[in-house]
Amino acid sequence: MRILYIILMLTFLNVKAQERVLISETDSINIYETYLSINTTNNIFPSKYKNGLLYLSSHKSTNSHLFYSNLNSKPKKIKIDKRFKSGSVNVFKNEIYVTATSKNMDSFGFFNLAIYKGIIEDLKVSNFSILPICKNEFSYADPVISNDGNLMVIVTNENDRYHLLELKRTENNEWERGSVIYIAHPNFKIINPTIYDENTIYFSSNIYNGELTSVVYENIDGNLKMVEKKRETGVFNIYKIERKNGTWGIPIKATRFNSEFDELGVLFTTKSSGYLTTYRFNNNDNIYYFELK
Repeated sequence: MRILYIILMLTFLNVKAQERVLISETDSINIYETYLSINTTNNIFPSKYKNGLLYLSSHKSTNSHLFYSNLNSKPKKIKIDKRFKSGSVNVFKNEIYVTATSKNMDSFGFFNLAIYKGIIEDLKVSNFSILPICKNEFSYADPVISNDGNLMVIVTNENDRYHLLELKRTENNEWERGSVIYIAHPNFKIINPTIYDENTIYFSSNIYNGELTSVVYENIDGNLKMVEKKRETGVFNIYKIERKNGTWGIPIKATRFNSEFDELGVLFTTKSSGYLTTYRFNNNDNIYYFELK
């Protein structure tokens, strides 16, 4: 009888752990607590892995660590060199892609960010090597891979502006450059892109049409011409960009996901549900579940 009671209690607790607690509702979206948002803090934009999420977190630590969570129990820490903990990670089958500090300095003596590919098996990672497209002079970060594994989108500051760059997998299982998807203004950042489908990408940015903070002029052929202007930045919001007739359009703010606080990334697990990384609920970056209406 005692054994039956314990089994029933464990079953009850497991059901309770999986229940979704609604914390925000609008005409277009419901947002729910997750095991991570209730039990941990400072969780960075995740990637789908097995039946859960892979993500970086500085929960109860001054440094970020890589974790796997099945969203029902205590997350498992994955051992990984501290150099490979500089941004979001992404997984396709047994391939893991991470944002890391480069081994080599650029000509100014700085270590920029680079993307490394490794192998993940049974929550163990190994065999990291830098993607050949990464150059010492620039940073490359936040890789995300399409469901079929043939397309990758990354963030880079090549040409001194943050932009989204498309990479395509070759027949030799290597990554080659595709099209530039979107180039931001000089003082705005882009983080955590996600691929909704081959023609739709979401990302987070602090794009903001604020007041001018500085204007740069140059003497061109004897005339002063404005070559750069900087504006105040805003909070991070989720944006959506679509490709039509082979051409990427202008990013549009995805209003349903946004608030007056930082929204740091959206991950779709189905066409109408997934996980939102936001600061809005408990004064730290955390991961919540959403369902679109």
